[in-house]
Amino acid sequence: MNELRFEVMQTPATIDVDFEAAKQQVLSRVKEFEGLVFTEDQKKDLKGDIADLRKYRKSITDGRSGIKKIYMEPYDKFNSQVNDILEIIDKAIARMDSQLKEIEEKRVREKKAEIEAAYKELVPDDLQDYIPLECIYGAKWDNATTNMKTVRKEISEAVTKTQGEISVISSMDSDKVQEALHLYMSNRNLAAAVKYINDYEVRKKEILAQQERREAERAEALRREEIEKVRREERARIAEEERIRKEAKREAVEEIKTVDEVAAAPLTEKQSMKVVYVVVGTMEELQEVEMAFNSWGLYYERKDV
Repeated sequence: MNELRFEVMQTPATIDVDFEAAKQQVLSRVKEFEGLVFTEDQKKDLKGDIADLRKYRKSITDGRSGIKKIYMEPYDKFNSQVNDILEIIDKAIARMDSQLKEIEEKRVREKKAEIEAAYKELVPDDLQDYIPLECIYGAKWDNATTNMKTVRKEISEAVTKTQGEISVISSMDSDKVQEALHLYMSNRNLAAAVKYINDYEVRKKEILAQQERREAERAEALRREEIEKVRREERARIAEEERIRKEAKREAVEEIKTVDEVAAAPLTEKQSMKVVYVVVGTMEELQEVEMAFNSWGLYYERKDV
């Protein structure tokens, strides 16, 4: 293919102006006004001088504009012809670029189809939820410079990495493993999944410790209540025994104090008193005591205890 070349040849033009003479002419005229202070009477002349200077200035700018127009005529023609050529080139580039894009899009579609086929081949069905293709799709996989061997290698590495991380999560001794796996499935972040389980286990231990403390406190309260119950029952038993003992004693005393009033009547006087003696002695001694009571004319009743 021949190299395209655009050659431009330009003939420099000249503009003849005696700038120095013009400059001196202006300086000479302006010098006339230096140091002057105009009065009301000179106002009309001042306006005329200003008008002359403005007229001269306009003649200069008009001359410049005319020269510029003359000089721009060949450039404008040149520029129009250049634009015609550029339009032809741009249309050709656009047509060829469109075809190039179609070719590239076709290549990318075919490459994506190859990548999807490799993904289905290399990623087990039970891992595809953990490794969605869009999550592991390499930024350079679509490039023509990236071959399928590289793509397959990166997919296989993703599978191996994911299997290892799933194994780590599954091996953790926790009843939150399934929730952690779902979390890992959503973000593919092993550290976040492990932290989720560890945080749960810490909270679980705290809750169990609190439950154990409450159970221990409850058991201690029950133990103390049981001890207090036993003590109350023991105090009640002792009090009841004491009541029974006192009642028995009272009844015994009352029994001892009672006598056969009919039998005692013949030996009882108005001044007679009823007393109780407790005598400890042998049978012979007790007989002697009773004989003494008889000799004294006292009524007595023997109540063996």
